[in-house]
Amino acid sequence: MKTRMNWIGFLLLFAALVPVVAFAGTSGPSPIPPPPNFQISTNTITLCKGIINTVPIAIKTPQGATLMQDVQLSLTNSRYAYTVGNGSVSAVNVSANLTKVVPLSVFVSLNATPLVSTGIAINYQYSTLYTDSEVRNISFGTETCASPLSVSVSPGVLTSGKIQNITVNFTDTGSKTLNYLSIHSALPQIDGTFLGAQPLQITSIAPGTTTSLKEQVFVYNNATQSFPVNMSVSFYNGTSLEQMSVNPIVLSTGIINITPSSTTLSPTTPAPGTVFSISFVLTNVGTSKASAATATALPPSGFSPYGSASVFIGDMQVDTQTPVTVTLTSQSSLHSGNYIIPIRINYLNTLRQNLSTTIDVPIKMSALAANSLSAVNATRYRTAHSSSGSLLLLILIIVVIVVAVLFLMERGKHKRLKEEHRRLKNMNAKGSTTK
Repeated sequence: MKTRMNWIGFLLLFAALVPVVAFAGTSGPSPIPPPPNFQISTNTITLCKGIINTVPIAIKTPQGATLMQDVQLSLTNSRYAYTVGNGSVSAVNVSANLTKVVPLSVFVSLNATPLVSTGIAINYQYSTLYTDSEVRNISFGTETCASPLSVSVSPGVLTSGKIQNITVNFTDTGSKTLNYLSIHSALPQIDGTFLGAQPLQITSIAPGTTTSLKEQVFVYNNATQSFPVNMSVSFYNGTSLEQMSVNPIVLSTGIINITPSSTTLSPTTPAPGTVFSISFVLTNVGTSKASAATATALPPSGFSPYGSASVFIGDMQVDTQTPVTVTLTSQSSLHSGNYIIPIRINYLNTLRQNLSTTIDVPIKMSALAANSLSAVNATRYRTAHSSSGSLLLLILIIVVIVVAVLFLMERGKHKRLKEEHRRLKNMNAKGSTTK
């Protein structure tokens, strides 16, 4: 008995709810006639992103249908397409067996997917009997269409690790003046940042003219070698609001800063007409390595390279030192004084761009030319050799004289001893006779 009562209660509750469920979208007298079996279609296949598209919606009523009054259309159930204005469009009345085309203004967001499905909500009054609301599904393709605004960024190569200025150029390529431009710019979070306030504003751009804005950016040391400058621009194109997204690609490279130190000359004061060498140490104090570096002397008049004009250095890593020596020869007609020898350092950056820097090496030339020095040295050599020969001759003469004197003295002494011996002998002989 209790089970039966529960079923009866359930049936009563179901009977109370059935009219609400069956006719939730209608109102009017009872019995309610069924709504007309109308159709909704469009000949638009593709919509443009970022602009207001005018989409013709055709409403076709069947043969024998009653008049549809105060018809209103709007979009529903879509993430990327929106009805512009008050959200709906009135088509007034649609007669039986007639196709009525209603222009519906639809804005498609810039990030829309290639295929957008949306619902067309239609509200109308059916022959003064009741109002009805229905939703018909429809799909569109989306694409990025041509815009009357062209955007470019310069320079195309940014240096990482420092603040730098960039120029953003906006050109009106259409036939109408563009007004009330609002620009929001950003770099990828891992690559850098814009330093100025966002968004930027431009009042208007006339057809065929360009307006440029200056901005400051900071590119991080670990920025990728190429990255986009993300820009979102909204403007009034003379008829309606339009949005566009542009992402010009820029390249990044590190800082290469090559500085010289410990410059020496050999000999210290070169003479005209001689060969001399310039030695120095190069240090890369930047943030990126230099590749395939070479050193080339650019001698002024009176000087020329001795041997090869360039010296290959190779790769120069960050915070490393590289010794370099270039050899030159000077003309004997050069005057004494101070001269500057430029030396150009060529290298490639990480983008394989050929860059260069020039260092100036001061030198001081001596007063005497090489042939004059040779003559002086020869004279000194001859003088030295001549003096040495005279001295040797004098010594030989003195030695001869001394030997001769000693010889004569020894000979005289020997003679005197012989005479003394003879005298003593004679005296001895006389003494023996007396006895």
